[in-house]
Amino acid sequence: MPPPILFIAREPLLTGHEDEYREIEEETARLSAELGCPHPYLAMESLTGPKEIWWFNGFESPDQLRDVGEAYRRNVSLSAALNRNRDRKAPVTGDVVERVVEYRPDLTCGVPWIVGHGRFLVIAGAKDQPSSAGTVFQAADGTLFVFSPARTRREADRLAASNPGSTVAVVRPTLSFPQEDWVDADPRLWRRPAVPRPSPARR
Repeated sequence: MPPPILFIAREPLLTGHEDEYREIEEETARLSAELGCPHPYLAMESLTGPKEIWWFNGFESPDQLRDVGEAYRRNVSLSAALNRNRDRKAPVTGDVVERVVEYRPDLTCGVPWIVGHGRFLVIAGAKDQPSSAGTVFQAADGTLFVFSPARTRREADRLAASNPGSTVAVVRPTLSFPQEDWVDADPRLWRRPAVPRPSPARR
């Protein structure tokens, strides 16, 4: 099932600085593994529209969201590394937009999007009713985010063509800190040096 709560961060990349940004975030992912990052996170890169990275974190409850934030603060070494890399990448990124959204099963239809599963994603926004099938999350201001998973780029482009204004994004494994079941579901995608991985959160 999709998580009840989804934290979304959209980070614009300045043109011509993609390689520099990637180097910083790949280091951050390695440090997350080495220094005990308390929660998995998924990075996806836009293939259409403005160049940006979409960051996703799924949570089972507001309590878990709060507890993970506290765990980050308690991990002094990890926090210092994250702050250092945040400062390093500031010159090559725009303003990050963060949203906490809630799953809307009543508005969801079609193949569900499970965070960390699948390779491509079509992302659309709406104010009232979703204009296409997908997994729907809603922000506090009423904005709807509609996520439609796709197995291939061709399938993603076809879905996006039927929903003008949507964004096609692809998973970037080297920028992510994956959960164990993500890796097990698609080992070829997530192939990387063995690192400690967080287990799925218990309900």
